[in-house]
Amino acid sequence: MEEVIMRVGESPGTDFVRYLIWIAFSIITLMLKNNAATKKGLDIPIVVAFFVVGLVTLFLMIRKYVREEKSFSDTADGFAYSLVSNIGLVSLMIIMVCLLRIMVSYLQVTGKLPSFQNEDIASPEQSVFVFDMIANVFIVAVQQQLVQTGFFFNYFFRKSSAYSAIMGILLSGVIAGLISLPGSLIQFFMMMALGWCYALTYLYTKDEKMAVFVAMVSAVVGTIII
Repeated sequence: MEEVIMRVGESPGTDFVRYLIWIAFSIITLMLKNNAATKKGLDIPIVVAFFVVGLVTLFLMIRKYVREEKSFSDTADGFAYSLVSNIGLVSLMIIMVCLLRIMVSYLQVTGKLPSFQNEDIASPEQSVFVFDMIANVFIVAVQQQLVQTGFFFNYFFRKSSAYSAIMGILLSGVIAGLISLPGSLIQFFMMMALGWCYALTYLYTKDEKMAVFVAMVSAVVGTIII
C-alpha cells in the first residue's frame, strides 16, 4: 500500500465540490481586485467590497486548510525552520519566477510580446500602486496558492509516487493559469509556468507556507515591474 502524504479525503465528490467553492472564492476576489482600480484612481466602493470579500474568504480558506493540515501524516514545521531547511530550492524557485516575470516584461516593453489585457492598471495615483501591492501580495497570492497547491494536492494527489507528483505539478500549473483569469494565451502560459514552480516548491518542501512565500515574492516583483 502506497504511503499517503496528505489526509484521506472524506469522498471524491465532497472534495470536488469543496474545491469548486475555493476556486469560486479566489476568482470572485480577483475579479473585485481587477475592477477596484482605474486609470483615474481607486473605485472606493469596489475597494471596500474587495477587502471585505477577500479577507473573509481568505480567513475561511486558511482556517479550513489549517484544520486539514492537523490530520496530515507529517505536519509542516514552522516557517523559519522550513525556510532554512529548504533554502536552496526556495531560493532557486524565487530566482526562476522573478526571471520569468522580468523576461516577459522586457519582451513586452520591447514590443516582442503584447501587453496583457487584464494587468493591474498603470495609474499616476500612488494609492493605486499601494492597493495593488497589498491586494496582490497579501490576499490574491495567498488565496490562489491555497487553491492551486494546498487544497489541490490535498484533495486530488495524495499518493507518494512519481506519477502523482508529475501529473499533480502539470495540472496544478493549468489551474494556476486558469484562476489568474488570463486575458491572452501568452498570459495563461506564463501563469501556468509560474504555477509549476509553486507546485514543485510545495511538493519538495511538503510545506504550503514555502509555496505561498515564493508566490508572494513573485507577486511583489510582478506588481513592481508593471
